[in-house]
Amino acid sequence: MASKGAFEPLARADKIPKAIPVLQDSDCIAAIDFGTSSLSVAYTTPLNPTTRENVKVVPLHKTYERVPNAILIMKDQEGQDCWKTFEIGHQAQSAYSKMKKKSSENFIYFERIKNLLKRDKLLDRTTQVSSFTGGSYYLIEVIAFILTHLKEKLLTDELKRNYKSTEFDWVITVPAIWKARARRMMREAAYMVSVYSIAGLTSDALGITKFTPVGSPLPRPEEVNPEKLSLALEPEVAAIAAQHYSLVSGSPPQRYMVVDIGGGTVDITVLLSMKLYQQYWKKF
Repeated sequence: MASKGAFEPLARADKIPKAIPVLQDSDCIAAIDFGTSSLSVAYTTPLNPTTRENVKVVPLHKTYERVPNAILIMKDQEGQDCWKTFEIGHQAQSAYSKMKKKSSENFIYFERIKNLLKRDKLLDRTTQVSSFTGGSYYLIEVIAFILTHLKEKLLTDELKRNYKSTEFDWVITVPAIWKARARRMMREAAYMVSVYSIAGLTSDALGITKFTPVGSPLPRPEEVNPEKLSLALEPEVAAIAAQHYSLVSGSPPQRYMVVDIGGGTVDITVLLSMKLYQQYWKKF
């Protein structure tokens, strides 16, 4: 047993200050819904004085805001061993279905890769995923390719480069059922740094362009601007949104339930008003 004196350095240690909430006083917020079956991106920028609502959803397709979680990556003919996203969503599915075997040699196609993140005990940063076009790749880098492309759809296609990535606080939604490994995997993918390039939602640097050969060590990503990246639980985000819109309408409920039925998980969240919550616990 340790003596009393052994604990004295702990008593003299400085207290660790509490972290400031990440999204406090943020003018620009970008949120990515990385779903099992579909993808979407929403954002908010400083309020336009002539409008009351400033949250917008990026149109990832000419008809739909949400698109299937599918990505078609093409070999860049100009760069040696470099790859770039060719299409995502419906266009990726359509292009892959029409592709002949010979022409598919320069493409890699993935779909619904989020299902692999459920394997908590077997999941780590070296987890591999097989592409529909053949070959295995590190799952974390495939996620990084998708996140990087969504980032570019927002900054380039939607905002015409009027904003930088570092001006945004980034939020990625994850299922409440996910364990720590899966959450860490998603966070690490957002910071993904390969041997050749930097890919990060919170960085203004170029996105991921190469895959690390399976069997070669994956470098640890550099966490650039970690205060600008948050993971949010899907049912809690839905509950907060429901509460916000009910308050705006002027008839907030005392209690309500949010049932989030996704492509791979079902999350249920029940919220009570603080007044009702206190009345409930007084009974015990």
